Amino acid sequence: MEEQLKELETLMTLNNRNLAKLKNLPEYGVKASTVRGCHQYYLIDKATGKREYAGKEKLRLVKRLVQKEYTVAIDKKLVDLRNRLIRFNSNYDINEIGRLFDNLPEARKNMVVPIMETDDMYTQRWLEEHTGNQNPFPSDGKYYTSQGVYVRSKSEKIIADLLDKYNVPYRYEPLLELNSRYTVYPDFVILNVRKRKTIYWEHLGMLGDVDYARKNFEKIAIYEENGYNVGDNLLISMESEDKPFDAKSVENKIKKYCI
Repeated sequence: MEEQLKELETLMTLNNRNLAKLKNLPEYGVKASTVRGCHQYYLIDKATGKREYAGKEKLRLVKRLVQKEYTVAIDKKLVDLRNRLIRFNSNYDINEIGRLFDNLPEARKNMVVPIMETDDMYTQRWLEEHTGNQNPFPSDGKYYTSQGVYVRSKSEKIIADLLDKYNVPYRYEPLLELNSRYTVYPDFVILNVRKRKTIYWEHLGMLGDVDYARKNFEKIAIYEENGYNVGDNLLISMESEDKPFDAKSVENKIKKYCI
């Protein structure tokens, strides 16, 4: 439904441009008839109702008038379809099914097998399936997040605290096998609860170091070869000595992709 709404908005933008090109046409209607297989057109003066045969010299005007009538009809139909879709969206929420279970008294919940997992159930199962702190690489300095999770850098602490701020479930440094010979430990694995979608997050904190940058660019290429695409199920944040950590950009990514 969201994709259909985007498609309608795109068509409306295109149709509005077409309408703008036709706005200064004279106020004529067009009547068409077919005689012995040939199409004939007449211009109808909307003010007087007078009809005038449109010869070859006026066919261009006829074409533009007919195009305008069609474009106006398309505009009305697009607006109608958008309004109907918006009304449907506003009344449709699949999570109402889950809330029936959530709203049961605890004594009754114990007696019921829900038809679909609630968000809480799904999140709990996801957390059990995704183990954190798998990176064996030693670290000298560590930072505590607001939830008491150890991370390796101040920037990672900020990312984790922002995830906590928006109640986004995550694990720190899970193990991820990209293929049979390449294992990585992303900084975070994240759950978008609303979409029930798993997303990995890599923070590249030393891009000013040429070797570090080269190795991580190679790693991102391997991510993509294995179906993890930046801006979809893989998020990247970066910093260097010349470009300090941007917490606002990170927060925007969380709001756009993780909620």
